[in-house]
Amino acid sequence: MDTRHVAAAVAVARHGSFTKAAEELFMAQSTVSRQVAALERDLGRQLFVRRLRHVELTPHGRAFLPEAERLLEAVRRVLDTARDP
Repeated sequence: MDTRHVAAAVAVARHGSFTKAAEELFMAQSTVSRQVAALERDLGRQLFVRRLRHVELTPHGRAFLPEAERLLEAVRRVLDTARDP
């Protein structure tokens, strides 16, 4: 599991949109879509229900989201500590 993929999924969940998540992450929408799809393959679970104009979290996605946010915060703390012990 790649933390960049996790970050992409969290951004999609926050915005309810692959396009808006891509704007936040300064990526192409197709890149965000591929990252989320790769994460879903790695997990063996669908995290989002894709609709025409927005996406919604599945039950697995709702369970995944708070843990993913904690993971990303832990990664930020590790990087901050490594940069400024």
